[in-house]
Amino acid sequence: MQIRKRFAVVVVCGVLAGTGQADAANELSAREAAAIAMKNAGVAAEDIFNLKTEHDEENGIAVYAVEFETKYGDYDFCVARRNGRIIDADCEVREEWIRRQPAARDSENAVRLEVVRRVPGASSSQVLLRRQKDRWEGLLRHDGFKYEFEADRRTGIISDWNAEMRR
Repeated sequence: MQIRKRFAVVVVCGVLAGTGQADAANELSAREAAAIAMKNAGVAAEDIFNLKTEHDEENGIAVYAVEFETKYGDYDFCVARRNGRIIDADCEVREEWIRRQPAARDSENAVRLEVVRRVPGASSSQVLLRRQKDRWEGLLRHDGFKYEFEADRRTGIISDWNAEMRR
């Protein structure tokens, strides 16, 4: 099982359209942006500390830079203020925490399912995985984004996740 824990959030999502600034009345709130990032990371609000959400710009798009920590990892997201689309993400889960987690029956499938959960519209057949000693190294190109990640072969937990918008 991934880090995911169940919690209720109201999420506003949409398709990225244009790169201009949205007027303030139509923008997401910082709280909504944080909820989107937490849901994507699969992290419950009660597990988070040092949450920071700031106005920023990424590739000419007005975003909220959302950063937070948990006892098991650090997370950084850029969430488009106009529509809530994640346009950049960098997450690292601590190895010592992963080692304490139970083994997955089929870690390859667990990784594929977690990637598809994080990337709306992607299919598990698009996920490229390669065994590298005790890790899965993975790549997914989907909808103008490049996703690179590493996962533990024993548990299927993604330990390093990077998503970047490609133009």
